[in-house]
Amino acid sequence: MTVQWISRLGAYHEAHTPMGRSRRLWRHDAGFEADTPPHRVLPETRLSLVTESRFQRDGALVDRQHWVFGPIRTPRLYTPPPGTVLEGVFIAPEDAVCCLGVRPDELIDAILPQSDFPALTLCPDPPRRSQDALAIWAASLVRRTGGQIRTASLARRAGVSERHLHRALTGRLGIGPKALASQIRALCAVEHADLHVTPDWADIAYATGYSDQAHLSRAIKALCGLSPAALHAERSVESEIFKTAAAV
Repeated sequence: MTVQWISRLGAYHEAHTPMGRSRRLWRHDAGFEADTPPHRVLPETRLSLVTESRFQRDGALVDRQHWVFGPIRTPRLYTPPPGTVLEGVFIAPEDAVCCLGVRPDELIDAILPQSDFPALTLCPDPPRRSQDALAIWAASLVRRTGGQIRTASLARRAGVSERHLHRALTGRLGIGPKALASQIRALCAVEHADLHVTPDWADIAYATGYSDQAHLSRAIKALCGLSPAALHAERSVESEIFKTAAAV
């Protein structure tokens, strides 16, 4: 399979696909450059299956380990040791039970060896319970719409009450539809801003379904503790240092 890796933030890349935020592959190559800025890991409902490899400068493999990264609730700065390469496959939270045998909220902010998950598979059987099927469908639709679908509309399309929908998602994901949509929408806004040197925050707010720029600002600050401008400045510096180092 050919993967188009698009430079985004310094050493961190994701594979962009037509599936939008359900894209599945990412890579973090720490390299050996001096003064590499840390990468801010933002809150994220998805999990990851990760292979961590450590290399010497001559390319010789030092060691390799396999991890499960749980959903991230607490934003943090991350600087892997020089020579570290992380290669990950995203798992949507609605698929965690089938792929890992556990609910995603049981693994929040956790990093565990893949050997702890004997049920691990990327080809799970379809869910047998109708409530699980509802949760998978609803979470997938929230993701496809960039978090811009309202809970009432989601419940109406599913033909169930909002209470039933909330119960189905929290039972499967440990998070309700409104909270899931809020996080996905804020992350989509951050990604929109990454495409511009000087983002037009009002335009981004409109494009990602916020009522105004102030609404967007509150959402991003709630997500990561920084204002949109401060977060964008941090991510821009990270990206520019990487581009300069790569050109030398």
